[in-house]
Amino acid sequence: MNNFTRNGQRVPSLVEEALLGRIYDEPKDYGNNKQKTNIVVHTNRLYPGKNSTISAFLATAYDEKGNKVDSIKGYFLEPGTNYEKAKIAGSDTAIMSGGYEIIPKAEMLKRINERRTKSKLPKIKDLRFKWYIDNPPGRSCIAIHGGKDGESTTGCFIPGNSFSFDEQMSDYTINDVGKRAELFNFFDNYGHNGIKINVGPHFEELYK
Repeated sequence: MNNFTRNGQRVPSLVEEALLGRIYDEPKDYGNNKQKTNIVVHTNRLYPGKNSTISAFLATAYDEKGNKVDSIKGYFLEPGTNYEKAKIAGSDTAIMSGGYEIIPKAEMLKRINERRTKSKLPKIKDLRFKWYIDNPPGRSCIAIHGGKDGESTTGCFIPGNSFSFDEQMSDYTINDVGKRAELFNFFDNYGHNGIKINVGPHFEELYK
């Protein structure tokens, strides 16, 4: 069995691993009978193409007591992986592996403008996408959005429920079939106390 297949089969076991990354927060009253929950997303980078990287993901929602209440899984497409350039703004590579927050557009805009104010830069008025991964090293505005191939992203994450490999292009494409809407609904329904994403691992660690 090759490493690609072996690591693809690891995805179900990430349900248990996600328990190690729970976010704890004081319960808040959100009204409308929304559950006081938070989410942990684990990604498992499977294999790099020429200009794209495929990851399996598992998103798990927990209640305020740390009990699992729901989960979904799928795949992310990222640009090509080059850890020597991953911390360089505009490098069009996958971000560094590590733990980050996923935050909605309004919060991302607020944080960006706070940082720009400290750097004496003009504020920006709006952002394009709904959900963002905040502050990976050296990068900004890393979003979760739609698309199908490596040219659709410059560091961002494109969700889908399946993928294919084009041997002629030596690259991957991803098939959405409603996965982006499903994931965003999951965030809306359960992410009220925060969303954490654990990206990785490094390919160097994965294929030892």
